[in-house]
Amino acid sequence: MSTRVGTERIIAELRKLILLGELLPGEQLRQEELSQRLGVSRVPLREAFLVLANQGLLVHRPNQGFVVAKRTAFELNQLHMLHALLETELNASIHWPDKAALEHLRSLNAEMGEKVDRSEVVEFIDLNHEFHLSVWRLSPLNLVITEVERVWALSDAYFASNYASPERRAQAVEHHAHIIDALQSQDMELFQKVSAEHRDDTRGGADAALTRDRA
Repeated sequence: MSTRVGTERIIAELRKLILLGELLPGEQLRQEELSQRLGVSRVPLREAFLVLANQGLLVHRPNQGFVVAKRTAFELNQLHMLHALLETELNASIHWPDKAALEHLRSLNAEMGEKVDRSEVVEFIDLNHEFHLSVWRLSPLNLVITEVERVWALSDAYFASNYASPERRAQAVEHHAHIIDALQSQDMELFQKVSAEHRDDTRGGADAALTRDRA
């Protein structure tokens, strides 16, 4: 296994532990313990820490090392604002999808639907990423797409909380179906409306999860 592939696997494993709550917000990461747990050396492990810190899932503190980033309502509000601003601009600039693009979106959403009643939260989140990225790629604004992807990486921990229950996952699948219908009908006003409703509902679910965590 190449060093790059090995590091990518470690990143995926650590991300999964964080999103599933096996590594808790504020928890200090112990390199020796994680090295043994994942069966890897410390060098690629530290490289993975740096990548996840850049994505906002970890924070580096002097004299303490890396800790899991804490989630706050204040940061959630900022992320929601960024999503709304950037995604609204992307939506306004899209080229309407052809039949193949619509079928791809339906296929992704169907796959998400199959995971509604399964405990595959990280896999569901990854499919959700792919669904929205496929929509954004209908836009020519490549730099904005890159920035939205960065914001989504920062939002992962919040989305994991939102999609922890089958009910919330089912709601997302339903919203996606409305988005696909709006794209098929080439109705920009409806497309922006259902996209905003989905975004607001996701934020509401994440906010509720934060409230439960603080209780």
